[in-house]
Amino acid sequence: MIIQGTVKTLGMDADGLVEHDGEKYYVPYTAPGDVVEFEIIKEKRRTRIQLQQVISPSQVRVAPPCSHFGSCGGCKLQHVNEEFYLDFKMQQLTRALDFHGVIAEEIRPVHVIPEHKRRRISLTFAHRFEGMVLGYVRRQSKHIIDVQHCFLICPEVEALMPRLRAFLGELFPRRESGYVDIIASQTGLDVNVKTGYVKSLNLEQSELFTSFATENDLARLSLNYRSVITRREPTVKFSGVDVVVEAGKFLQASDEADEFMLACVEEYMPEKISYGLDLFSGRGTFTFLLAQKAPVDAFECEQDAINAMQNAAKKANVNLNVIKRDLFTYPLQVEELEKYNFIMVDPPRAGALAQVEEIGRSKLKDLVYISCSPASFARDAQVLLQHGFTLNSVTPLDQFLWSEHLEVIAKFSR
Repeated sequence: MIIQGTVKTLGMDADGLVEHDGEKYYVPYTAPGDVVEFEIIKEKRRTRIQLQQVISPSQVRVAPPCSHFGSCGGCKLQHVNEEFYLDFKMQQLTRALDFHGVIAEEIRPVHVIPEHKRRRISLTFAHRFEGMVLGYVRRQSKHIIDVQHCFLICPEVEALMPRLRAFLGELFPRRESGYVDIIASQTGLDVNVKTGYVKSLNLEQSELFTSFATENDLARLSLNYRSVITRREPTVKFSGVDVVVEAGKFLQASDEADEFMLACVEEYMPEKISYGLDLFSGRGTFTFLLAQKAPVDAFECEQDAINAMQNAAKKANVNLNVIKRDLFTYPLQVEELEKYNFIMVDPPRAGALAQVEEIGRSKLKDLVYISCSPASFARDAQVLLQHGFTLNSVTPLDQFLWSEHLEVIAKFSR
């Protein structure tokens, strides 16, 4: 079914809202004011909407810089001007705060990490009739767009892509498929090939892995997260401490994002800390900063992250205590929180509702909350405010350029 209509606004996922005959449709790659024609495609398990044409463009519409925009499934907002883009990002935060009735004393402007800074990506590959394709999957589809360039990723990752495509084509001469995770670490690229078609390498494949890693000066090349050749341990630096990382594991999107967030967290910390607590610490992005100020306990549930942080702390002679604990199932209770006078919380996208309820009932007075979801952040902030905290300052960070996502760093006190 083909429908024409005018886009009223953008939804939270950055698709344009069109109302027609009492129904609401969210059309990708549109902007408020666009007059568009789109198709409703009903499939077995879902209904998807595909933009056919822009009949009359909006005043905020601009030409996207990337030739893959609209097909590769990565970026959503290359087609709007800078003023509208920044306003949309800010609205991701302010709408969430308003919905939960949260008032901040200060909301700073959105800080944007520019293009060609992304240090970690995941690509999809498949050997088709036309040869090996490597890139991103089209939205709401299994079709792989063979990406030749990407405005998001750092130059060294982009430069590897054509050579990686050729390597995969030689490694998998038949119709195999899978994923490639890449991290640009400070010691070089860490590349992992993930596929179910190859459980172990034969001699010829092992030689291909070794020669590809050597010729491209990779730090490490792995198959299904098992190292085939490690030439250097891939590491990143957190507050002067080298921490080992693995492709496919969580890491902030760029070095610049790390640096900005650390500077913001340091500014938001109280001047005097006697005993600090870092919840959902990961590999220690913020833990090592806190450890420079005071003794710190770090809580994390992923064993690889715990091992990396403990080994890094030992090598750097940093005094911190790392504890394995699932904070969703077993949040720290009020009585456990009493010995700390400062806390950092950096939960996954779901937030930390059970934990902030315990924090609210405690006597803690200073808190920095880092979030990758304005919605769950605002919900948790409402709980803290109900327990007497004040939201002193919020800094929004756009580290996922041209997407709907927004990072939040916030200071609470009471």
